[in-house]
Amino acid sequence: MSDYQDFCEAFGGSASDPDFMDNWLAEHAGDVSKTSSELQAKIKAFDYESLLVEYRLSEPEMVQIKNYMAIYSEHNFKTQKAANNYITENKRWDEFPNIRSLNDHGSYTNIPGILPKFYRITCEILKITKGNGAHLTKATKY
Repeated sequence: MSDYQDFCEAFGGSASDPDFMDNWLAEHAGDVSKTSSELQAKIKAFDYESLLVEYRLSEPEMVQIKNYMAIYSEHNFKTQKAANNYITENKRWDEFPNIRSLNDHGSYTNIPGILPKFYRITCEILKITKGNGAHLTKATKY
């Protein structure tokens, strides 16, 4: 079982639901105008170096997670889906060769995003613990 799948099941969600984290954020993030600057500060202050040891990451993986989170923060995204859409629309996935993936969520296939291992890490950074998105059925690194 993957870390992401374990995470989803632990909090009553499904790894194959593409909206799992988005729904949770909408439900549990509170007043977005009030929490936006707090979230940005949290993302910027996070000890990304600790990820190298804790998750056995390479330096490029750690840097790409940090850059992914910078995009999330700089644009005040409320969901990772919004960040992924921005990266897709601006043709920036080449900046994330070690963490990117094409994800399948049941009837939704080849959705650009990040691999489950890295998604779990971004959830830790964002302090996300529960959601109701569609199950992830497949993630293919490209």
